[in-house]
Amino acid sequence: LHFCFGNINQGDWAMLARDINTNYFHFDGFVVLMGTDTMACAASALSFMLQNLGRPVIFTGSQIPLREPYNDARKNLIMATIFASSDTITEVCIFFHDRLVRGCRATKVNTSKLMAFDSPNFSPLAEIGINLEDNYHLYRPPPRGSFKINTYMDTRMITLRLVPGFDDASIKAMIDAARQTHLKGLILQLYGTGNLPSLKGDLVQCLADATAAGVVVVATTQCQTGSVIMGHYATGQKLLGAGVVSASDMTIEATTTKLAYLLGRQDLSNSEVRDLMTVDFRGEMTPESDLPPPPLASTYQKAIAKKNRSRIY
Repeated sequence: LHFCFGNINQGDWAMLARDINTNYFHFDGFVVLMGTDTMACAASALSFMLQNLGRPVIFTGSQIPLREPYNDARKNLIMATIFASSDTITEVCIFFHDRLVRGCRATKVNTSKLMAFDSPNFSPLAEIGINLEDNYHLYRPPPRGSFKINTYMDTRMITLRLVPGFDDASIKAMIDAARQTHLKGLILQLYGTGNLPSLKGDLVQCLADATAAGVVVVATTQCQTGSVIMGHYATGQKLLGAGVVSASDMTIEATTTKLAYLLGRQDLSNSEVRDLMTVDFRGEMTPESDLPPPPLASTYQKAIAKKNRSRIY
């Protein structure tokens, strides 16, 4: 399967999922070739669309076209095919340069180097060098149910990345205007562990009004690694009070596609969507009990976190 990255959208993701569904029992694995710019979004979307996946679906591409004498396309394609023949991988992945990473944990981090993708908050599933080093303990377990797809995604959402000194009146006006066109989701890229200026009371009230009107508001971090920790600071407490949901340590690609997937489910209420945004579906987020304690946490908080990590479920 080959896709042009520039124009790919949720309709193409759905078509890809349907093609895999049609050929699911005819092949042991699938390789998807596409451009790198939107590959992490596509891999995240397919991770959610393909339920109870029992075969590897490996995305790959290249930074240098195959037609060039020196390129990375040949090695990426060969290794993607090798991993697609695995009988122990049962998830959507990206192979690039020398690493196999979980699709819903990947993000593009470089435009000009061969190591274009990273998995900031989750170790690679495998790395290649002279030897192939598999991290089998990180693989997803085999599915317990039958394979099926759910391809409808509701993309009536916007993503806002806040910067110091932003005009909250303009943002409030934009959110209010978007609500008139049936906005369903709002993703905020906030500072650090999920903060915004404490003086922006009007914006917090706007978020509370949006939540009350049925908009699912999700907070992510602008940081490459780490997690949103709602409620650790005063502003976080205000956001919690406004009904804002934490994206934990999900990438922006996983956050957007997961929210679109949940909003597209016709059997879920808004409150259920908000609750499910904090639940790990495909390995896209770290369970809260496994996250490190927040910065400057009390001894008691650290002890509780350590106790939770030592439990066996």
